[in-house]
Amino acid sequence: MLIGILFFGCENDIQEVNRVTQHDNLPLQTITGSSITYTVDDRPSMKITAGRIDRYPNVEDPYDQFSQGIEVISFDGKGEVASTVTAERATNYTEREVMVAMDSVIVKDSEGKMLETELLTWDKSTAKIFTDQFVKITTPTEILFGDGLEAEQDFSKYEILNIKGRIKVDEDEPEDGSNETENL
Repeated sequence: MLIGILFFGCENDIQEVNRVTQHDNLPLQTITGSSITYTVDDRPSMKITAGRIDRYPNVEDPYDQFSQGIEVISFDGKGEVASTVTAERATNYTEREVMVAMDSVIVKDSEGKMLETELLTWDKSTAKIFTDQFVKITTPTEILFGDGLEAEQDFSKYEILNIKGRIKVDEDEPEDGSNETENL
């Protein structure tokens, strides 16, 4: 009788065993503390620094998951920094050549423009970045707020899809500290 109790007490649900032992959910490779520099004609074109990269190349839509912060620095033809993108997380879909940056995404360019949002997608095939989320763009002369954005990947041209507000920044700010504000 004791053997019968032990036998029936140790019964495992086959679906639970399969879920726990299934290797499809595990990355093929994990990289921590990485810094990768891509070059063209012996000049840097891009540098990616990441806290952790989990690679999933054997799934239907292969991807790399950046879960502990990412910084992407793009360089111009002279090797000077053209733009910087930082985010807390990102997913790079390797076959589709699409990267989605998430959580505290900041894009800065060499002209002093800065984009802040919570979600930003880069499509390599179209050389565009876009989002449908709230955006804040700061330039040397104004701050723009809106929902949604489409832009060139180097952030040289951009369009806010639904502008919510604009604050003009005057280098000679009035002594009372007030700024001109315009709502659209």
